[in-house]
Amino acid sequence: MASTVLLSGGAGFIGCHTADFLEKNGFNVIIADKKKKIPEIKFKYYQIDLTSDKLEQIFLNNNVDYVIHLAAMPSVTHSINFPQKNCMDNYYATVNICSLALKYSVKKFVFSSTAAVYSNPEYLPIDEYHPCNHLLSPYAINKKASEDFIKYSGIKYVIFRYSNVYGQGQSTEGEAGVVAIFFDKMLKNLPVEIYGNGLQTRDFIYVKDVAELNVSALKLNSVINQTVNISTNTQCSINNLFQTIKSKIGYTKNPIYSPARKGDILHSVLNNKKLMELFGKTSFTSITQGINLMCNDYQYN
Repeated sequence: MASTVLLSGGAGFIGCHTADFLEKNGFNVIIADKKKKIPEIKFKYYQIDLTSDKLEQIFLNNNVDYVIHLAAMPSVTHSINFPQKNCMDNYYATVNICSLALKYSVKKFVFSSTAAVYSNPEYLPIDEYHPCNHLLSPYAINKKASEDFIKYSGIKYVIFRYSNVYGQGQSTEGEAGVVAIFFDKMLKNLPVEIYGNGLQTRDFIYVKDVAELNVSALKLNSVINQTVNISTNTQCSINNLFQTIKSKIGYTKNPIYSPARKGDILHSVLNNKKLMELFGKTSFTSITQGINLMCNDYQYN
């Protein structure tokens, strides 16, 4: 009999890709998400706020074997402007679903955390032993607090600290989807805005690599109670990202530079040695390959 996975945030960007990978690997998928279900989603679906007491009904009505908790409010700016709401969406929602997973004897709890917990890095590339001090936003605070609660709870877990995820289906809203924003603006021949001087670097990870690893975390019985970076261990400047997408699409305008945003760090690249050792994954989609795949899928080229 197929194992059942409760996938929170399954209607979101990473969630949709993860749901597809789960199905391909023989799992029974149940989605819990605040968004209204769209016809394209074929899995059992609960439209629900994860902070609600009604969340327990999902566990009562389904034999949930695993939880992959992706649902979050990822915007740093939103967290600064609305810290209480961000705490509910990120920290309290995690406490609620993790507590229920423990109560109903879920075998493993996979949690999507973030490179934001490392704050301004003391060294590069950042490994999992890097201090998580002086956090720069309520978003980072809530993600780190969520990690700590999961470890405290006693549940078997895998915590993934994502670098900058990009790919097909990414929202153009907020600062998290810089690749999607650049695509959208360039295809519409609109001005593209870069915050800061564009020399800041990020470690971009393709969404299908992330989805594959979310599923692998369930399948590998040996990976238990681990905090692991998901990244390519490669730095890419925002200026280089702009030029890569520009050349692929044939965009002709130059970027508009605006002041850097509060809470943004200058450089981030995550060490993925632990990931490769635990999961046996040695190759990752490069930013150029990922941009090409996005162009091919959307028939942009």
